[in-house]
Amino acid sequence: MSKQNQIQERVAYLQEQLDSLGHFLPETYQYLMDEMDTQHRHLMELKVQDFYATQHHDPSVA
Repeated sequence: MSKQNQIQERVAYLQEQLDSLGHFLPETYQYLMDEMDTQHRHLMELKVQDFYATQHHDPSVA
């Protein structure tokens, strides 16, 4: 399983937890949102790295 898939599964799990909260403490909600932000940031970092890894730089084009 790729790192991106693992992070996407974490994000899905966190979203399920947020969706299932009926009555919750603000601290719980804030913790889950902070963790969601962290996972989204990691996922975006991997996507950007993958994008640049697939780009071919042609030095003759400037």
